[in-house]
Amino acid sequence: MAEKDRAAWAGRERRQSTRVEARVALQLSEAGESQPAGTMTTESINVGAEGVYCFVPQFVAPLTKLSVTMELPLKGKRGQVRNEVMKAEGVVVRCQPAGDERGGYRIACFFSEIEPESRAVLEEYLRQRAAGSTR
Repeated sequence: MAEKDRAAWAGRERRQSTRVEARVALQLSEAGESQPAGTMTTESINVGAEGVYCFVPQFVAPLTKLSVTMELPLKGKRGQVRNEVMKAEGVVVRCQPAGDERGGYRIACFFSEIEPESRAVLEEYLRQRAAGSTR
């Protein structure tokens, strides 16, 4: 890439949707794995319509395909909170050392495949978080 092009690109946001800071429970496992032994349980750092950023205890190579399951709290019309499960297939696009005393890594996972029902749950969660109505 030419130096001029690199300078023009630097720092430009490529995401089409914003992310919300959110600490929600999630499970990651290699896509297609039928054995739960390879499952990592963790929590998100932030979530968006296109993916999730989270902490993991071990290195996960970029381009690794993962199954992602998140439990998202949604507020109903009467104010009650219910947990909805969102499932997606994803691809690790970045894995960096966490850089703190606990060790581990922070990964960014792009949602490559998501069913319409899960997409609806995710979009409602993001809408509510942006409006400040769930924790």
